[in-house]
Amino acid sequence: MSAISEELRTEQFVMSLRGVVPYVYEQAWQSVLDGTPLPRTALHRGPDGLLRRTLRPEARFRLQIVDWRATRAEVQDTRLAERLAGESAAGLPLDRAPLMCATLIRRSDRDWTFAWRYARALMDRRAGLRILEEAAEAYAVLLRGGIPRGAAVAALPGGARPGVGQPGPASPGATSPGPVAPGGPLPRVRPRGPVAR
Repeated sequence: MSAISEELRTEQFVMSLRGVVPYVYEQAWQSVLDGTPLPRTALHRGPDGLLRRTLRPEARFRLQIVDWRATRAEVQDTRLAERLAGESAAGLPLDRAPLMCATLIRRSDRDWTFAWRYARALMDRRAGLRILEEAAEAYAVLLRGGIPRGAAVAALPGGARPGVGQPGPASPGATSPGPVAPGGPLPRVRPRGPVAR
């Protein structure tokens, strides 16, 4: 598969939401993703032709928030369809982190559309669905004034949640020897491929 076609392979989720507090929603997503290497992961092709992961410590997940309330509903629908088609066609550059982007679009005083996409080489669809579930749980906890589970664990020494987005130990500057081994319990977030730190 060519590098260009790999860049175009993205997974896209679009959801309608009601009564969202946008900055709390962004905080929920950050609490889920910041404790994993996912938003800091970039990919490059190794000499053996396999995609390898490199962690970019400075990369961070950001939620783009836009307000379309001044636009009529039918125009919003057209804009959204064009935007999603354009994003799918453009793909995501695999050598830049984060390999995901998300937009929260305000459609009316209470209605929102959330669009999230990520490179398929980063993780599979099941892992994406798990992240959506974890973000929803974190959002509910934040609205109640609590601390999301991921944020509490990420504050521990080492900062990363065990079993989430981690294919195995890797020393700094080294590339892990191979992809995540099949079998055993499925981790809560399973990225694809080896990791270099």
